[in-house]
Amino acid sequence: MNHLDTFKKQLEIIDQFGVGNAHLAWVMSLYMDHPSALTLGSEGITDGGDDKKIDFIKLDYDLRKIVFAQGYHTSKTVESAPANKASDLNTASAWLISGDTSQVPDNLKSIIEECRTAISENEIDQIELLYVHNLPESVNVSKELDTAAKHLTNSLPNELEITVLYKELGLENTERLYLVQESSIIVQDTIDCPAKIQYQETGPNWTASIMSVPGYWLRDLFLIHGDELFSANYRGFLGVSRRKKINSGIKTTAEKQPQNFWVFNNGITILTTKITKEKSGVKIEGISIINGAQTTGSIGSLDGSIDLNNVKVLARVIECSDHKTIDEIVKYNNTQNKITTWDKFSNDPQQKRIQEEFSNFGHNYSLKRGFDNNSHLGIEVVAQPAIALEGHFQEANGGKNGVFESDKMYRTAFEDKKAKHLLFAYIIARAMDERRNELKRKQSDSSIIELEQKQLVLLRNLRFKYFFISVFGKTLDVVQGKNVDLSQIGFTPNYSKAKNKSLNDLIAEILPVINLVLTYSSTFISEDFGEYIRKENAAKILSDQVKSIIYAQESANPSPVIESFRQILCE
Repeated sequence: MNHLDTFKKQLEIIDQFGVGNAHLAWVMSLYMDHPSALTLGSEGITDGGDDKKIDFIKLDYDLRKIVFAQGYHTSKTVESAPANKASDLNTASAWLISGDTSQVPDNLKSIIEECRTAISENEIDQIELLYVHNLPESVNVSKELDTAAKHLTNSLPNELEITVLYKELGLENTERLYLVQESSIIVQDTIDCPAKIQYQETGPNWTASIMSVPGYWLRDLFLIHGDELFSANYRGFLGVSRRKKINSGIKTTAEKQPQNFWVFNNGITILTTKITKEKSGVKIEGISIINGAQTTGSIGSLDGSIDLNNVKVLARVIECSDHKTIDEIVKYNNTQNKITTWDKFSNDPQQKRIQEEFSNFGHNYSLKRGFDNNSHLGIEVVAQPAIALEGHFQEANGGKNGVFESDKMYRTAFEDKKAKHLLFAYIIARAMDERRNELKRKQSDSSIIELEQKQLVLLRNLRFKYFFISVFGKTLDVVQGKNVDLSQIGFTPNYSKAKNKSLNDLIAEILPVINLVLTYSSTFISEDFGEYIRKENAAKILSDQVKSIIYAQESANPSPVIESFRQILCE
């Protein structure tokens, strides 16, 4: 299969995590549309013994969901993955929701407590249980996952209305995920639609047809294809609950006022590779709903006993096979509302300038969302480190979508910023990932010391990363021995050039100073970090304490580590 061939080439993450965990991290990066399997694995893979059957866990504030998974990887050729690994998610769910955290190892305690806080504070709409493996999917595994999902649903307070989903990501489903990266339209079936074309318009590379499609047809489509219907849609289907009033309204209208649905609803836009007139309607070859995911999902969520014959939905069906035109159609059909993406900035002159600067340094800077095998650097991975470096760790912790939805934060991250500066911010974040991985390895082989264990506990806290980057930024004046402009500080031109220093070289160069500041920082945080970060001016207080030590040491005995660091930065 294509995805297995590609995975075998992921030598960096295989070397970092080992084949089994690397496969889990890589598949999860596909599933979560995450740009870096290395970073995601560093943050989400639990490692160590007594993991409470949680191999991977991720709290996603952007998408208001928790994802946790069991992983299994084998070199043997067998018919299916062991179902007992899927049933282990029952145990994982119990520990996530109600297990005694005093019995949970440090590497899991902080993330479980964060998940529970997010659930209790109504910050979670969805929990996803996944079983990731490299074997064919099976009915037995599906049954175990269904049971685990039902148990978890029953253990959650009803008033929170959290949706619990499950998925087996074996050979077939992972291959589908992989193909989504290569194609805007993942559902390639030929589909009969019982609606006639009322109006048609043509343009360069496209033909658009206007129709009224029946609600039952949309419901059947959703039940058959699920989320794959929205492969070219930025947002996907968000679910139905009282907190999502739009989707609940759609559902209520379809149930209570079906004759008015056509005029109350904005309709949907379908992208297809071909539409053909038939006597009974039209035939569509390949389908993705690029606008109207909430309409489709809400109708699809209605009970099968509800009659949808009188529900009519305005549909615009666009036939197009030109990839560039498809990209533009998708983009402009998803920008009238706030969207959870940063693709709309890909044509921003600032981004074009930054991309050109990176190119001059020999680095590929991606302007597209999601998983990218060809580039580590990109608009979505530099934004949060960039604003955190200037002290905005709360906004960075709010998620990258928040950065792109806030004009102020977007300008902070990118306006007049040089590539060398963004590269520096990104490398700080990567160096922290590397330090976390290093400490996790030491924990696994029981060589970690108490001070390092304290650092690892901090690094496992989701909110610590960007908090520390802010603290690190505030210490740079003492580290550099002069006033520093945190909006411009970056690597020297020579260090920014890929031919001189690879990304891994840069990480290695700054790790000693990161470790120095991290060590001092960890000694001053004597309480639970979740409480510490709530303190007023916490980052300034901590950075002042760290700077005092560095200043005193540099005055008495200058450090070669700091002296070397000073040589690689400029403004």
